[in-house]
Amino acid sequence: MRSLPRKVNIDKALATTGFLSVFVALIVIARTPLATGYELSIYYAYPAYFWFLFIASTACGIGILLHQAFAAQKSRWWLAGLLLVIFSNSVFLGLPFFRGYAFFPAGDAMNHVGRMKDIMATGHIGQENFYPLIHLLGVSLLNITGLSYAAVTNLLFVFFTMIYLLNVYLLATVVANHRGQIILITAFASPLVFSYLHTLVHPSTMSIFMVPLLLYFYHRRQKVRSEQAATIMISLLLALVIAFFHVVTAIFAIASILTLNLSGVLYRRIVRHKEIAPQGSTITVKDYIIPITSLVAFLIWLLPHPVIMWRLGAVRYFLLYGTHTPLFTKQMEMLGMAGITAAQTIELFIARYGAIFMYGIIAGIAVLIVLRMSLSRKAPPEPMHFNYAVLFVVGLSASVVSLFGYTGEYDPVRISRFFLILAPIVSGLVLYDFITRQQPFHLDRLKMGRKVLIAITVILIIVAGVLSIFNAYDSPWVVRRNIQVSHMEIAGTAWFGNHRDRSTVVAMRWPTHLRQFEDFNFGLESRPFPRASVDPEPIPSHFGYDQSTSIAESYEFQDRYLLTCQGGVIFPMVLPESARHKVSQYTEEDFARLSADSTAAELYANGEFQVWRVYGG
Repeated sequence: MRSLPRKVNIDKALATTGFLSVFVALIVIARTPLATGYELSIYYAYPAYFWFLFIASTACGIGILLHQAFAAQKSRWWLAGLLLVIFSNSVFLGLPFFRGYAFFPAGDAMNHVGRMKDIMATGHIGQENFYPLIHLLGVSLLNITGLSYAAVTNLLFVFFTMIYLLNVYLLATVVANHRGQIILITAFASPLVFSYLHTLVHPSTMSIFMVPLLLYFYHRRQKVRSEQAATIMISLLLALVIAFFHVVTAIFAIASILTLNLSGVLYRRIVRHKEIAPQGSTITVKDYIIPITSLVAFLIWLLPHPVIMWRLGAVRYFLLYGTHTPLFTKQMEMLGMAGITAAQTIELFIARYGAIFMYGIIAGIAVLIVLRMSLSRKAPPEPMHFNYAVLFVVGLSASVVSLFGYTGEYDPVRISRFFLILAPIVSGLVLYDFITRQQPFHLDRLKMGRKVLIAITVILIIVAGVLSIFNAYDSPWVVRRNIQVSHMEIAGTAWFGNHRDRSTVVAMRWPTHLRQFEDFNFGLESRPFPRASVDPEPIPSHFGYDQSTSIAESYEFQDRYLLTCQGGVIFPMVLPESARHKVSQYTEEDFARLSADSTAAELYANGEFQVWRVYGG
């Protein structure tokens, strides 16, 4: 008699495939030569199948989580899925370190390194440092591990991304009623939907990743009465940490706790159709300890700083007089200047914001389901569903205000963090209950329509994961330049800082970059010389030779330093071909003319970075 074939363990198969994919990717990384200089995109450094390995590992990890969320038999295989996601994302986010980049990312992270150097040189955080926690954490890692600044920086954004996923899981354990809900919420949080924010060292991003942990202790205090004292103390500590991390996140945390308090009252009035009575309210003074602590810390520590006051003043002037341009208007102006087609615009939108848009739509549908249930007396929503639907609306409103108003933030991905941090929670809570109305739940007995809904959920989360893989790092696909810092840029700017004439103005393609390199090389308060005077206008296209006979004439016969680098030369390659003529370009012929120009002299060159002196006299 023939024996029946054994049923394949789908979780085991997915885990084996996923971990094998990551290990093969590590072998490819080890066999690939390190970067020798600036490269247009990290995606070009590895073969195409290498990125398919990350897609496979991410899909397998999320697939295990989603299968376990709806599986009839409980098992611990979901842990393998969670570990696979963490391992795969960690390797992926560690690519700048594995590539041997001198430093990554350029921008604010270089200023933060300068602050770390100040602390190590002076022993104090400095008077102008109003985001000290990220710098203290970096200094601690530098002292404990002995790693380089580049390694510690990479470690910071990898660490906070993993912490975010674990924080969401912890929050899910106190807001969900079912094991499947917890796992589904974790699956929603697994893709790198915050796009390139996952690869930045920025207090606004890192602090927002701590908000789920704050909400976890907020709910745990209400659920576990025996631990109230401990959870209140931890919540207060977290509130202070967030306040010292970033001012905007502190305000968002205050608004989140206040919203949760208010939504409990609204649930009683709207869903339960009961009158609001003071004696029936469960809100106590303890519910306001966290927002009050954050507010006090904000007022004492952050409000006196001139930069914070300037930002608040700018927002006030926008509200009163309409000064400053809203982010949406800025984006439309940039699209108009680029002159790309409608098809290219849609492709760019999908590349940059596709995953974010999908999560916003999924969570929005969940909110509509909650709203519909709230207005029905037959099947009212769970209180936690209602609370997080309201909180998502608040987060979405904050993002919309930042998009169509002025809040000092000019980045669509960055302003999306307010609703993105809440989207996995409301989506997982509501969709799980919507799908599994059959009690007891059994996947094999589920109606076809709900099976289709599960399949759609699986596909959408995996597609979001794939899109996130290809927009976490900058490339021509997302029309952003690689924010790699090469060894030659660091060496060249350090040489220039030590040898420049302090009275001569400096010109670059991106005028703000010199400040970042000065901070990175010499610190801010410990820097032994004042900042360079930088020309606010970039170096003219073709060094001005299309309109002038000499570089001195381009600068109206005024002395200048010109700093040129490989990244600035190849930058137009990230733009669509139809838009490249609208940015400054510097060809080999332009450099040849500059070398032969009697009004200019090359003072320093190391292959990718040059210092030129223009003699206006």
